[in-house]
Amino acid sequence: MDFLAGSPLLQVTTSALLGLIIGSFINVVIHRLPRMMMRDWRLQCHELQGTTPDDDDLKPYNLNTPRSRCPGCNHAISAWENIPVISYLFLRGRCKECGQPISVRYPLIEALTALLSALVAWHFGFSWQTVAALLLTWALIPLIFIDLEHQLLPDDITLPLLWL
Repeated sequence: MDFLAGSPLLQVTTSALLGLIIGSFINVVIHRLPRMMMRDWRLQCHELQGTTPDDDDLKPYNLNTPRSRCPGCNHAISAWENIPVISYLFLRGRCKECGQPISVRYPLIEALTALLSALVAWHFGFSWQTVAALLLTWALIPLIFIDLEHQLLPDDITLPLLWL
């Protein structure tokens, strides 16, 4: 920690690399959280109506399960295919199995998160303010993109921010 505190360049670089990793997770949140919410709403509607939910609604679906897959061929994304930005460039923006294009949104969000994380680290230096600003930044990115796509601000993100 002392070495990190004594080297601003190392701190900014570390924050950018951490931002790439967090950006990959943010992509999962942006994609899955609205679907999880809609699925919960459907299950609540079935419960209120006394009807049986679809089998798809009963399968586990959260930020961890099931593994990420290609929407075209259902190919499970391996760990090396999920390296932020690098795997997108290596695969030339296409699925390894079927060649279907992968949305450019994924590496852009990873790069945006890395850039904003580096800027936060550069601006605040080595302090608790940096940690707080990084958490705020990492929470606002999925809120922005979920809101743009679905016009929703999920309570799972907004309420913890309110308390923080």
